[in-house]
Amino acid sequence: MGYREIASVLIEVMQEQLDAYKELYDMGNKKTDVLVNGDIKTLSEITEQEQKLIIKLGKFEDERFELVKEIAKLCNKDASELKGDFIISILDEKEAKTFTAIYDELKILLHDIQEQNDRNERLIKNALDYINFSIKLITDAGTSKANYGADGASSQKSVHFIDKQA
Repeated sequence: MGYREIASVLIEVMQEQLDAYKELYDMGNKKTDVLVNGDIKTLSEITEQEQKLIIKLGKFEDERFELVKEIAKLCNKDASELKGDFIISILDEKEAKTFTAIYDELKILLHDIQEQNDRNERLIKNALDYINFSIKLITDAGTSKANYGADGASSQKSVHFIDKQA
């Protein structure tokens, strides 16, 4: 198989990657809604689906890298030297347009996914902060603040609803 045929397969793999990343992005949007609504069961289901998709994306990435290595070998280059411009230069005009469109869309989508992940991370952190705050309120609810005995020593008694060591 020549480098042009391998490059055609590379385009197909990149299209599959793009489709999978679009699916991941859609799941991320669902995750945002679920985090806002506090639906833990659905969050767990989405996370499980994401993990499966991430494994699939890893396989696509391995396949893409192997194809790039094959092209590099056929062109007497190191795989690290092969950038998008070089791949475009070995394609015909139609394939070059397809490659460029997929490459550009992947770049934008990966940036959007990163922003989405950052947003969801902040939502999760806020939820955890709220849970920790609520637990602290509950555990401190039975504590008397300013009780002093006749000897001036604190006679603070605590009634805890939740064992802090649990």
